[in-house]
Amino acid sequence: MTKLEKNVYIACSMIKANQLDFSLLDFLIDFVEEQGYHPFVPGKMEDASSKVVFERDMNWLKDSTKIIADVNEPSHGVGMEIMYAYKHKIPVICLLNEKNKPLSRMVEGSPNTVIIAYSSKNDLEEKLKNFKLDKTNIHFCSKCNERTIHLKNNCLIC
Repeated sequence: MTKLEKNVYIACSMIKANQLDFSLLDFLIDFVEEQGYHPFVPGKMEDASSKVVFERDMNWLKDSTKIIADVNEPSHGVGMEIMYAYKHKIPVICLLNEKNKPLSRMVEGSPNTVIIAYSSKNDLEEKLKNFKLDKTNIHFCSKCNERTIHLKNNCLIC
């Protein structure tokens, strides 16, 4: 896979993998595929050594044009993935159940991150119904003089 193929990396905490809501991952996979993107989902992969996981996930990140991050559990790995996105100007869509607020201010303050807070899985599905991955991009905004995430060509900072 190459970055030109419209890949989306779906990040989630793996520390408590036995408690992971796989129905959320399944929903996100469908959401990504319905928009013509290919999902990379480490949370659905077989367990492997730390070195293998690091190398595999970094390669997938390098080939991704967007990242969707489940930020409901604190995770060093998800934090690293979000920082990678920041350094490489990749838009990040963070999904946060409102019962898990507050979110890290480092994540919340990132200029290439949009937070979608939801109260239930149905609420999240409703909020994502009209969310278009193709319209989520990083641009320089001449109004606020920032390089930031834009949804449908509207700066999220201004």
